[in-house]
Amino acid sequence: MATKIYIVEDEPLIAETIRTALEKSGYQIIGMTDNAKEALFDIEQTEPDLVLVDITLDGKMDGIEMVEHLRKKNHIPFIYLTSHSDDLTLERAKKTQPDGYIVKPFNENTLKTNIELALYKNQMQRQSVSSNEEFDSFFVKNRGELIKISLDDILFLEAFDNYCNLYTYDQKHLISHTLKSVEEKLPAQRFIRIHRSYIINITKIKSLHDGYVFIEKNKIPVSNSNRDELMKHINLL
Repeated sequence: MATKIYIVEDEPLIAETIRTALEKSGYQIIGMTDNAKEALFDIEQTEPDLVLVDITLDGKMDGIEMVEHLRKKNHIPFIYLTSHSDDLTLERAKKTQPDGYIVKPFNENTLKTNIELALYKNQMQRQSVSSNEEFDSFFVKNRGELIKISLDDILFLEAFDNYCNLYTYDQKHLISHTLKSVEEKLPAQRFIRIHRSYIINITKIKSLHDGYVFIEKNKIPVSNSNRDELMKHINLL
């Protein structure tokens, strides 16, 4: 499945040049804009694998401010594209911990190299979390109270606007993070995405039939793009 990239770029010609170069290299461009607020909305909806962010943007919010808002709910890797390399801009950018910082003008190889390094870094971070054997539970907020949820009790998670619902055997919890953000914190060997709106605990699957998995009494759709990945986790005799 192609890597999904969202472009936030103030100069239309540069944005189109980037789109053309990346699509030629096999990446999927799922959106482009020059406005930070529009980008934040689109990113929540499309859940890209990586975001390219121009620091100078149309509107009141620049790229660094946009990333500060983005990181409150998402941990999508991002790379700054900028004409500015002054100390003040660099210090502001560093505080957001970017996965890359490319100064214009740049060439296609520089862009692709930074993208691949950012994706690899993000993958290694996720694997590090997944391999931590002590991580067997986490806490969720519920009306001012913190409730401990065991990973083994989770059946599946469902996207709900900019939030997601977490289902256990007997309860449903509303989590104040996107499905994408929660996915990055879960161990990948146990929890996989089977649909744009669903992540399941593969140990809880009871059966599969006609594009659906059944977990307890829940019938959950499997998208065509995620079916092959699901089948890799299923032991067939």
